[in-house]
Amino acid sequence: MQCFFYATTRRDENSAKFNGVLSFAIPDMGIVFRAQYKGTPEECEYASLLALLEFVELNPHLFEKRHIEIYGDSFMVIHQVNMKLVCKKDLEPFRNMALGYKKKIDYTLGWIPKTENLAYNQVSAK
Repeated sequence: MQCFFYATTRRDENSAKFNGVLSFAIPDMGIVFRAQYKGTPEECEYASLLALLEFVELNPHLFEKRHIEIYGDSFMVIHQVNMKLVCKKDLEPFRNMALGYKKKIDYTLGWIPKTENLAYNQVSAK
């Protein structure tokens, strides 16, 4: 089953951090999720992936006997979780959470261009 994650940020004038919008989409189920998040662009990208993984974990009946293919356009997040790119210290907790989900959920993580990311399309359409 294909799932997609995406995050974007915009500068918050009142803070050193960013305001973010997280999104994930599971087209086969008609599921689209969006939420606000406060963090750096990298933290928001990880938070979007982690929100998707938490949804999968909390709804096992929807994903029984299905292999989950997760796609995103964040080269950094995907390659850090796939252990192909060094993770900065401040992002290690996020990466480690995503790796922890690999022990519970059968999923693969792959990169796609933003234009093919259905979670991006849901955010940009609003």
